[in-house]
Amino acid sequence: MGNSQHLQHTRSTSSASSTIPVRASTYSWPLFAINGLLSTLSIINLGLISSTIAWLLEQRHGVHSFQIGWSGRSTPLNVEPKNLWVAHNYESIAAAGYGLLVGIFGMITAWRMRKASRRLKSLDALAVFQLVAILFTLSVLIFVFIVTHGTNGQQIREPVASNNIGVDYFEFTWTPETWMTAILQLPLVDGSQRKEISSKVTNMVAWRWMLVAILMVDYVALTVTLIAWLKQRRSVTSRTSSADWIEK
Repeated sequence: MGNSQHLQHTRSTSSASSTIPVRASTYSWPLFAINGLLSTLSIINLGLISSTIAWLLEQRHGVHSFQIGWSGRSTPLNVEPKNLWVAHNYESIAAAGYGLLVGIFGMITAWRMRKASRRLKSLDALAVFQLVAILFTLSVLIFVFIVTHGTNGQQIREPVASNNIGVDYFEFTWTPETWMTAILQLPLVDGSQRKEISSKVTNMVAWRWMLVAILMVDYVALTVTLIAWLKQRRSVTSRTSSADWIEK
């Protein structure tokens, strides 16, 4: 009799302990995949924004001015206007950098979940980090689109630029994207410059919309993390209940 009870308790214990890791690790691969995607998108955006900033610095310190074919003659136009918004560039690169760090941390946490036999505190931390990532990316996204929309559709006027040669164009406030878009509407003398500017404007538009993709992945990543967290919590509760029952 005593042996049969002992055997039953042993089976219950082994069954409970073997079930918990399987349940907790069910979402390890989805969690790893979504955080891997977040890291990949963040790396791509970091590259796009960094190349944009580097190119703008190169234009300012190396090129200095564009030659515009106005009224049958070449007129120099400084590469940057007087009022240029650039803060959103650095905020966007910060959001992408934070997304990369969260993605890496998420992949490490997911890898540890594969054989975890107890509650992972890093999963709690990951949920907090991902919530911050959503709020941070959303605020940057709103700021970037508001600034871009507010400066969109402006044009560089020939009389203002021609009468102030050597002076940064002082009319309106611009972002690098809207300024370069306006320059593309001018008769640039150098055709290679037009191709280069057009390519960089495409990059600027791409990293701006990439923020939307990163935000969507942030939401999915947090959802998967919360599901895994709830599954882990239920598993721990189930283990505790089983242990109490065995002791009785």
